[in-house]
Amino acid sequence: MASSSATSLRQGSSGASSGHSHPQSTSLSRHSNSNSSRSRSFTHQDVDPNAPSISIDTLVNHLLVAKRSLSSMTLVLRANEIANAARQSHEDVAILAAQAGFLKESILDQTTILVRVRRSLQGTYDWGKRDFKKLIRSMDLVDGGLEHTMEMLRDTSVEGVFRPDGEERRSLLDFIDEGGVHGVREAMKKSIQELQVIQQSFDGDLLRFDTDIRNLKKIITDTPTLTHDDTHFPTFELLESLVDHSANMAQLLVSLTHHFDMCVTAIRTTEGGVALARRRAAEATQTQGNDGVSISGVIAEQESNVSDLEPNTAKDRAEMLKVVVQDAGEVNDVVQEIQERLTAMEQDYLVLQEQHDISKQAYSNMLEAYAVLGEIGDRLADYLAAEGDFKSRWDMEKESVFSKLQEMQQLKEFYERYASAYDSLIIEVERRRAVDDKVKNIWRKAQDSVDKLLDADRASRETFRQDVGEYLPTDLWAGMQGSAKKWTVVPDGEGRM
Repeated sequence: MASSSATSLRQGSSGASSGHSHPQSTSLSRHSNSNSSRSRSFTHQDVDPNAPSISIDTLVNHLLVAKRSLSSMTLVLRANEIANAARQSHEDVAILAAQAGFLKESILDQTTILVRVRRSLQGTYDWGKRDFKKLIRSMDLVDGGLEHTMEMLRDTSVEGVFRPDGEERRSLLDFIDEGGVHGVREAMKKSIQELQVIQQSFDGDLLRFDTDIRNLKKIITDTPTLTHDDTHFPTFELLESLVDHSANMAQLLVSLTHHFDMCVTAIRTTEGGVALARRRAAEATQTQGNDGVSISGVIAEQESNVSDLEPNTAKDRAEMLKVVVQDAGEVNDVVQEIQERLTAMEQDYLVLQEQHDISKQAYSNMLEAYAVLGEIGDRLADYLAAEGDFKSRWDMEKESVFSKLQEMQQLKEFYERYASAYDSLIIEVERRRAVDDKVKNIWRKAQDSVDKLLDADRASRETFRQDVGEYLPTDLWAGMQGSAKKWTVVPDGEGRM
C-alpha cells in the first residue's frame, strides 16, 4: 500500500468535512481485489525482490496494533448514530419551524385584532373620564351658584320692623329649610361616588384585558427566533458536515479492517507467525481485555476461504509485507483522525441539538400562546359586555346627576326669587305705611270736624235748656237732659299694615 493513494483518500475525507481541520496524515484505503491492484491503489513504486525481510515480532506487533485499531468501530457506530439522529433532528427542526411560524403569524394577526378591540374599549373609557370631568364642572358651577345665592341670603338681615321687639338679628337664610340643599348635595356626592365605582369596575376589566394581552405578547417575545443571521451556522450545512464525517469515518474503518486482514495474511504466510500471534494475542487479552476481535477466528476463516490477499509469488509476498509495514505507520494517525472527526461531530451535533431544542421551545411557546389566545377569546365577550354595562350604568347615573343638577338649579332660582320677594316686601311695607298715614290724617281731620259739631251741639243744648227747660217736665223725654253722643274712630279688628 503506497502513501500517495493514502494521501488522496485523506484529502477526500477532510475536504468534505466543511471546514473542520484534521491532521494531514495518510489513511489506509483498502478497495482492491488483487495484490497488484492493491499496489496500484497506493501508487507505490515497484518492490525490490531482494528487500530485507521483516521479523515475526514486528509483524505480530503490527497485527496487534491493527487489531486494537478495530475498536474504532464503536466510534464509527456512534458517528452513524449521530448522523441518523442529525437527519431526524434536521427534519424535526424544519417541521417545528414551519408549524411554529404558522402559529406565530396567526397569533400575531389575532393579537393585532385584540389590540384594536382594546384601543376601542380605551376610547370608551377615555370618553367616560372626559364626561366625568364635564359633569364635575357642571356640578361645581351649579353648586357654586347655589352657594352664592345662599351666602347672599345669609348676608341679608331682616329689617327690625318685621320682627318682634327685642329679638336678635336674623337673616333671610334663617327662614328657609337648608335640609333640602344638604340632601341634594349628599345625593350628588353619592352620584359622584357611583360614577367613580362604575369607572373603577370598567377599569378593572380593562386591566385584566391588558394583562391577557401582555401575557400573550410576553410568550411571543420570549419565543426564540428560528431565523438564522450571518452569525449562525446553517443547520443544513451542519447536517452535511455530520454525514460527510460519518462517511469518511466508515471509509477509514474499512481501511483499518483491510490493513488488519493483510496483517493476518502476512502472519499466516510467515513460518511460526501464527503461533506467536495467538500467544501474544492471548497475553494482550489478559492484560488489556477482550476487544471483540479474534485473531484465531480470522486466521481460521482465511485458511478455510482463500482470499484475494493471498500472495501467489515471493514477489507478491514481499510487496504485501512492504505495504503492511508502510500502512502500519499510518494506523495511529487514522485512529486519531476517526477520534477527531467524532469529536467534531459531537460538537456539531450539540449545535444541531441546540437548534432542535430551540425549535421545540418555539413550537411549545406557540402552543401555549395559542391556548392563552383561546382563553382570551372566551373572555372577550365579557370585556365587550363590560363596555356595554359601563355605558348603560353611566347613562343611567348621569340622568340622575342631571336631575339633581336641575333640582339644585330650581333651589337656586327659588332662593333668588325669595330674596327678590323680600325686596318687594320692604317696598310693600313702605306703601302700606304711607296708606296708613293717609288714613290717620283723614280720620284726624274728621275727628276735628266731629269735635266742632259736638261743641256746637253742646252749646245749642245748653241754650235750649235755659230757654224752655223750666217749662217742660223732666219725665216727658228722658233724653232731654242727656248729653250728646261721643264719636271715636278705632281700628277694626287686629289688622296690621
